[in-house]
Amino acid sequence: MDTLPNTDSPASGPRTLRRGLQVLRTLQQSPESGVSVTGLARITGLQRPTIYRLLAALVEGGFARNVGGSKRYAATQNGAVSEPGQDPRIELALPVLKNLASVTGDAVFLVVREGHESLSLWREIGAYPVQILATFAGKRQPLGVGSGGMALLAGLDDDTVEKTIAHNSDRLEQYGGMTEREMRQLVQNTRTRGYAVVGNYAVRGALGVGCALYDSSKQPYLAISVTAITERMPSPRQREIAKLIQDGLKTIAAKT
Repeated sequence: MDTLPNTDSPASGPRTLRRGLQVLRTLQQSPESGVSVTGLARITGLQRPTIYRLLAALVEGGFARNVGGSKRYAATQNGAVSEPGQDPRIELALPVLKNLASVTGDAVFLVVREGHESLSLWREIGAYPVQILATFAGKRQPLGVGSGGMALLAGLDDDTVEKTIAHNSDRLEQYGGMTEREMRQLVQNTRTRGYAVVGNYAVRGALGVGCALYDSSKQPYLAISVTAITERMPSPRQREIAKLIQDGLKTIAAKT
């Protein structure tokens, strides 16, 4: 998959790259609160449609991120994805993530909880030709809008779940029109099923399966999810993938 848009002109590649780097440098020089598309257009002198295309490529590549579901964008730390060793949870889970990506052929994500948000620590891409790159290392979003985050949310006590949903209530609609009621239902479904299934919220046409690992205090410590196009995720395969993730989590638990 191309990370930068192509045009028919032979010179368009270098020009597009220069423009992309110009946008990235602008984001890197901006505060953590980010810059809007209008602001980027004003600073760089580029047209808004061009900015949108470049931002899509930068976000997909893990070099930029949306700020809290708003219309502002910021550069990811150091303009790159995480490296093994930056977080002990990555090193702990990496063999399992790689194995899951190899076995399923789909994208695999390592997710942790930070307050009322989920934070993606790692993304491992499978070999299937169509990948759902729903998130990337360093991306934050409301806890529960993705399958990994939902697995973490459902593992919390009821009071914390309600506080988290209430805190994120003004942001949920930005994720496929999710409502507080739907979020609560997903929590209940996850608890009943034993694993999270979330589709068509954070990314249209995608469905993810996620499971959480708990620490000695029975608190969700991390979650692993597998995401694919909806057509690849019928109910029987959802169950199969959940079992693969749970087996992988047991391997991680044995190391801790």
